[in-house]
Amino acid sequence: MTISTRNSVPFTTAIQQAGATANTQQAQATKATSEVQQAADGVTLTGGPEVAETSKTAAVAIEPPTRKAIPGSYVIKAPANSLSSVSDSHPNLDVEKVLGSDGDSIFYLANQSKSEPDVMSDDGKLPANVYPNYEYEGDLYDEPLPPSVFKSDTPESGVQEHLGIINVADAWKVTQGSPNILSAVTDTGVDVNHPELKDSFWTNTKEIAGNGIDDDNNGYIDDTIGWDVTDGDNDPSDTRSDHHTHVHGIIHSANDGAGVTGVAPGAKGIALRIAGGKRRYSSAVVAEAYLYAMKEGAKTINTSFNINGFVGDKLIEDTYKTLADNDVLVFNSAGNSGELNSAREVFEDVVLVAATDTASSSVDKRASFSNYGVGVDIAAPGKDILSTLPGRTGRLSGTSMASPVAASVDLLVQSAHPDWNRNQRWAQISGTADNIDGINPKEAGLLGGGRVNAGRALNETVSAPTLTATEKRDASGKLKNIGVRFNKVLEPASANVPDAWRIEDSEGNVAMKGAPKEVRLLTNEIAFDVSGLPAGSYKLVGSAEHLHDPFGQALDGNADGKAGGDFVKEFTVG
Repeated sequence: MTISTRNSVPFTTAIQQAGATANTQQAQATKATSEVQQAADGVTLTGGPEVAETSKTAAVAIEPPTRKAIPGSYVIKAPANSLSSVSDSHPNLDVEKVLGSDGDSIFYLANQSKSEPDVMSDDGKLPANVYPNYEYEGDLYDEPLPPSVFKSDTPESGVQEHLGIINVADAWKVTQGSPNILSAVTDTGVDVNHPELKDSFWTNTKEIAGNGIDDDNNGYIDDTIGWDVTDGDNDPSDTRSDHHTHVHGIIHSANDGAGVTGVAPGAKGIALRIAGGKRRYSSAVVAEAYLYAMKEGAKTINTSFNINGFVGDKLIEDTYKTLADNDVLVFNSAGNSGELNSAREVFEDVVLVAATDTASSSVDKRASFSNYGVGVDIAAPGKDILSTLPGRTGRLSGTSMASPVAASVDLLVQSAHPDWNRNQRWAQISGTADNIDGINPKEAGLLGGGRVNAGRALNETVSAPTLTATEKRDASGKLKNIGVRFNKVLEPASANVPDAWRIEDSEGNVAMKGAPKEVRLLTNEIAFDVSGLPAGSYKLVGSAEHLHDPFGQALDGNADGKAGGDFVKEFTVG
C-alpha cells in the first residue's frame, strides 16, 4: 500500500457554482458493484452495502441478517487494569485479545478453554459483563436496486447536485473542515491511492511507517491511516468493492478543482475495513472498529450497513452507548427497503439517515427506496450521488450515500465549534435542517428533523425546542396513549428529571410523573400510556423549568418563538 502526499489547490469558483446548482442536468449513473465476499474460514458474505440505485423499480424487501453465537467466543467488559481479576472471575475463558477501551473499561475478546466444556450459553443468564460474540450471515447490507437513467451531455462532469441542495457553499464560508477533526468510515475497504482521496486520510503521527513495531503501543502495528479489522493488518484498502471508496469520497474528496469534492474536504478520515477479510463478520469485529476509532479521536463515525440484525446484540448495544458516553456520533443508513419503522430504529444512540431525491423535478422528496419512520433522525440527499469509485468517479444511490452527507456536516460543525459536545452538535445539525414534510405529506414527521442543511448548520443559531402531542387510539377508538414528538433536540439529562413531565387530573392532582422511558439524545418521541387512567379530564405538562436543549435554552412550550413556558396538552379519558 502506497500513501503519498500532495498540496490541494483551492476549489474553483466555477465548480463551487456548479455544486450549488441543484437543477443541473445529471450524468449517467455507474451501476453499483455488489460483490460476494468469501471469507478465509468459509463464511460467505453475500449482497452489497446499502447501495440502492433507483429507477422505476420499487425498493426491495431486505431480511435482517441471521446471527448465531460463535461457539466458545465471548467478549468481556471489565474495569481497566483488571486482567488478573478477569481471569479469576472467568476461569473457563482465555483472553485472546483486547478489542479496545473507553478509559474506565476494557473490552476483551475471550474463548472458552478447550479443555473445558462450553458452560457459557446464550440463554440470557450470562454474567452482566459477558457478551456472546455473534457471527452474521445473509443480507449484511441492503440489496442494490437498478440504476437511474440520466441525460447529460457531459457525463461525470464533476457537478454534484447534493452539494447545492445542502447549501454547502455557505458552510464553506465558515470552514471546509479542519485537519484536526476526524471521521471514521467503517466499511468494505477503500481505494487509498485514488487521486482525490490519497491526501484525505488521517495520519497516525505516533507510528513510524513500515518498521514493524507498535510505536504508539495501541495494539496495532504500523497503523498509519487506519486498520483492516477483518484481516488484522494495517492495510484497510480494497478495490473490489465500490462502496467504501464512494462513501469516503462523499465526505473527504479533495477540494482541488478537479474530479469530485467531499462535503468536508478539509477534515481527515480514519479508514477501517470491517467486512470481507479472514475474520468472520461478527459483533467483536464491529465493536473493535468502533473502539479503535474512538480511541484515535474520531467523534464522527459512518457505517452504512444493515444493522437490523444487531437488535438484541448486547455487545453492539453496549458499544453504541460507550461511543455516546465518549462524545461520538454514529451515523448509519436508514435502509433501502422503503420500509416504515424498520427494526434498527430502536437504536437511540445512532443517527439514522433517510435518503432524498436530487433530481431538479423532485428535490427533497423521499427516495422511493429509503426507509422512514418515527426513529429516523434526519434526511440527506442519497439518490445518484457523484463521488469517488476505485480508480474513477461515478454515481451511486442509497441511504448509504445519504448517511455520509449528514456525517460530513457534523465534521464541519466540529471544525467551527471544537468545544461543542455531541449533544450540542446534534442539536445544531437537526435544529437547522430544512423541513421537508410539505414535499412528503405521507411521510410527515417520519424523516427526522428534516433534510440536513450545511449552510444553516454553520451560520444559524438554533431556536428553542418545541413539542407536539398527538392522541393515539386503539381499534375501538379508546384513547391509548399521548405521543409527544420532540420538534427540536432536548438535553437528555433534562428530559429524564422526574419533575420534567407530569399528568394532572382536573383537580390538579398528579396522576403520572416522569418520562415513560429513558430519553436518549436520539429519542424522537415518547408515549405516555393513559389507557389505565380513570375517566375524566387531564392535562399533560412538559415543564419549561426543567426541559431545555443542549445549549441551555428552555422549552418553548407554546411555540411562540420564545424560550420559556410549559407545554400543555389537554385530553379526556372516556
